[in-house]
Amino acid sequence: MNLPLNALVRGYLRWCPITDGKRLLLNLTRGLITPKDPIAVFDTKYGFQLKANLANPEHQYLYFYGTHDERHVVTKLLKMIQPGDICWDIGANIGFYTCLLASRVEEAGAVVAFEPALRTCGYLSENVSLNRFANVTVLNKGLSDSIEQRNLYYVEAGLAEGTASLKYANGRTASERVTLDTIDNLTRELPVPNFIKIDVEGYQLEVLRGGEHCLRTHAPLLMAELKDVGETNQTLFAEIENYVADLGYHLYEIRKYSVRRCQKLSDSPKRNFFLVKEQSRAFSRILPWLR
Repeated sequence: MNLPLNALVRGYLRWCPITDGKRLLLNLTRGLITPKDPIAVFDTKYGFQLKANLANPEHQYLYFYGTHDERHVVTKLLKMIQPGDICWDIGANIGFYTCLLASRVEEAGAVVAFEPALRTCGYLSENVSLNRFANVTVLNKGLSDSIEQRNLYYVEAGLAEGTASLKYANGRTASERVTLDTIDNLTRELPVPNFIKIDVEGYQLEVLRGGEHCLRTHAPLLMAELKDVGETNQTLFAEIENYVADLGYHLYEIRKYSVRRCQKLSDSPKRNFFLVKEQSRAFSRILPWLR
């Protein structure tokens, strides 16, 4: 690996405000600046470190850019999450959002991170320890609408894939048996969240159904990936819309510089949404972004 070129390109990708041409630059230099050992520990743009597997393209993006590819989500969370908040990260993967949230809530707050895949949860735990976050609890389980055991499908355990799914095999040739719990059951023993991030690859509705009491009673702000790339399941979209509406929540799509009310998931090109009750205290957090 060419270390000077690695430092130059990564610095440019991370800090140059002009985004045009960055992908081309990375594609031209990737073979020269990617470490031979795929297991790497590196700094992010936000003051914490991550250990990741660079054989996974998602982790490689974090390594080169120092941030998640959902940068517009990150920008808004940096403004919305406050010291003292209680955050749950459902589908935490190796812990980018867990660490981001932990750095924002500070010692007065807490983060509970859920990751069902055993090897992936190992990375998550290591990253929490690496950054000495004493305000994070890691749980090796997924969330659903019932307490059960279920298969989690992925390509390879060591890749710590963010696309592992409880719902879809879709060519994923490996799986493991994982433990599932519910939001409502866990709030009996864990601090009740005022912010929940949900990224569960098609299992969103089950997670929401398992938290009906919490959502009705405490009205936390939710940030959820509700659509996968190319997702066209109109029935599922309608079920999600109807369910959150019954809870009193509204959907707001996360745009580059704003958030905007979403009437129909099928009409939105976005993947990530805030879900919020407009009469709740949480609504004030998205107000500055409303357009």
